[in-house]
Amino acid sequence: MENIDVARIFDEIADILELKNENPFRIRSYRRAARVIRDLPDDVKSLAATGELKTVPGIGSSLAEKIEEIISTGTCKFYEELKQDPVYTLTDLLSIPGVGPKLAVRLNKELGVKNVDDLERAARAGKLHSLDGIREKLEEKILKGIEQYRRHVGRFKLADALTYTESIVKILKSQRGIIQIDIAGSLRRMKETIGDIDILVIAKQTHRDKVMEAFTGMDVVADVIAKGDTKSSVLLRSGIQVDLRILDSKSYGAALHYFTGSKDHNVAIRDRAKRKGLKVSEYGVFEAKTNRHLGGAHEEDVFRLVDLPFIPPELRENSGEIEAAEKGKLPHLIELGDIKGDLQMHTKASDGANTIEEMALFAKRLGYRYIAITDHSKAVRVAGGLNEEELEAHIQAIKKANRKIDGIEILSGIEVDVMPDGSLDLADWILSKCDVVIAAVHSRFNMSRQEMTKRIVKGIANPNVNILAHPTGRIINERDPYEIDLEAIIAAARKNKVALELNSYPDRLDLRDVHCRQVKESGVKISINTDSHAAIQLVNMRYGIATARRGWLEPGDVINTYSLAKLRKFLAKQG
Repeated sequence: MENIDVARIFDEIADILELKNENPFRIRSYRRAARVIRDLPDDVKSLAATGELKTVPGIGSSLAEKIEEIISTGTCKFYEELKQDPVYTLTDLLSIPGVGPKLAVRLNKELGVKNVDDLERAARAGKLHSLDGIREKLEEKILKGIEQYRRHVGRFKLADALTYTESIVKILKSQRGIIQIDIAGSLRRMKETIGDIDILVIAKQTHRDKVMEAFTGMDVVADVIAKGDTKSSVLLRSGIQVDLRILDSKSYGAALHYFTGSKDHNVAIRDRAKRKGLKVSEYGVFEAKTNRHLGGAHEEDVFRLVDLPFIPPELRENSGEIEAAEKGKLPHLIELGDIKGDLQMHTKASDGANTIEEMALFAKRLGYRYIAITDHSKAVRVAGGLNEEELEAHIQAIKKANRKIDGIEILSGIEVDVMPDGSLDLADWILSKCDVVIAAVHSRFNMSRQEMTKRIVKGIANPNVNILAHPTGRIINERDPYEIDLEAIIAAARKNKVALELNSYPDRLDLRDVHCRQVKESGVKISINTDSHAAIQLVNMRYGIATARRGWLEPGDVINTYSLAKLRKFLAKQG
């Protein structure tokens, strides 16, 4: 079991307990444990084996026992007992925006709603707003939420898919006879959500059976869909399908290109090959007239034979990459090693799990030269946001930590809320004392496109603002972006010398890849930040980099590739 599998079970336990209206403290303990487990730098299996599990904050002896039971059996008795309760069928309803535990139970009792299909039928028939206290607007919101739910069902977030895949690859690499192994499909292109996972392998003929046995016999496998000599498909306990293909070395590169996709990119490459008298398939590149095999052992063969340089997987969407490659104008894509610091993170001063020093020391181990501490402002009460006086003291604490720790610069900052009228929720006198001011929207997501755009444009016009955080407000698979005129916001950012954030937090990845390209073309800069609420989350920078690469970003487009001196100049809005 992966950490995310254990966390998912704990979240479901919390959902069922909420539907049963049980002790809120007990519910919060499971929610907190789920978050802790997701954020753990270590594998829960390893912690359980060494007896260290009970020492993890938020994991007491009772929860540790349940985790150990889940690791050994794939589930736990308490969870299975809860699933027998009739309210368990209602847990999917909690995925619909506007439907909380109390409403889900009420809809079940008064309208017989048991699942999302029942809810949709009732809403379309106008039955919801016939109930006391439920307005027509909520019914509309629920219907919109169901549409969103159906768009995302069966899609897995990039970070989750990578976690499973890297674990599987590790298992397969331990098998004798493996010569080469690669991730393919949309995961290799690092799309923000993944439908299924493709893995390609070259294995010695004498070891192929054992490789397939190891793959289909993994603990995480819930069902073997198909098993063959060269291809097997399994369904993991999480619900994601994984396909493994064993290939001959002669055609491996061509197959890697073919199974990486996208479909539109592959079609464009095949059309280009056809114009050159060639055929490209998963088996190689062939001369069309004679069917003579010209290459395909290496992926570079495919591009070379159609007179193109190698195109990075993240760009293969047929969105101009072939034309750019033809002209020698492919971007020099940003890499993780280009990042010199992280400019959004939270500490215990608001809703973070670590101190200023702990965040800085972890960032230093990552090789960063600077970070910015940007806790929440007072409008976000649930996160313990800071008022002016608290922020002033916090700035002094940051300066003290900066003097204490060598080898990394700690910048003082704040994630300040943009209020519905566009004002900021902290006074200018305190914002001017910060090295970095990040403006963010955390409320009233349902404003009209015109209102939300006006709100954000006014917010970033404040001369103290340096970065606009998670500009569209979306949560992947959970909350759609709020309505904004992104072009108007980009124009305002350019006018006010404000960078737009690419938030690397796995649930956000906001800006999206297409937005990154739009911002790049406008000349506005981007800041790739993790929005970390725990030190270990700083490693999530990899997901922001993946999105940035899909958005054609180069190091010069991103302010946290700058030297500290150049960054300070940008933050001072000089030049």
